[in-house]
Amino acid sequence: MRTLTLQLGQFTFSALILTVLFRYILSLSIGLGNAIAVYVCACVYFCLMFFIGWYFGKKDVIENEIYDIGFRFHLVTYILCIGSGYIAYYMGFETGGLKSMNITTISWGLGLLVHFILFLIAQKKTIKGYAKEDIFQ
Repeated sequence: MRTLTLQLGQFTFSALILTVLFRYILSLSIGLGNAIAVYVCACVYFCLMFFIGWYFGKKDVIENEIYDIGFRFHLVTYILCIGSGYIAYYMGFETGGLKSMNITTISWGLGLLVHFILFLIAQKKTIKGYAKEDIFQ
């Protein structure tokens, strides 16, 4: 099974741009003390990330016939979001406290671990990444 695909690369690039923009706008909003802007920024970021993940993930399944229940996209999103958060924090941007980032890292990491376990269970039902039902019809 291929793990690095064109669609995953396109998703990663798009997500990186969105995440950097999100962190910058979030820092400005926190600096101004505008709570409404922080919530709007977070909601817009969530919706855009969900849309590009859905779009590129669906495209990846169709073009590459990969059956991985979206784990690769979840892992890339985790690395980008958590990594950019720590980088922004240590560069001096106002992105919240280190304690809240650590709590986010741990709780999201636990969710990622559950997703990984579900991914492994789903992989047992496949042959080299292809659903058994698709092979033996």
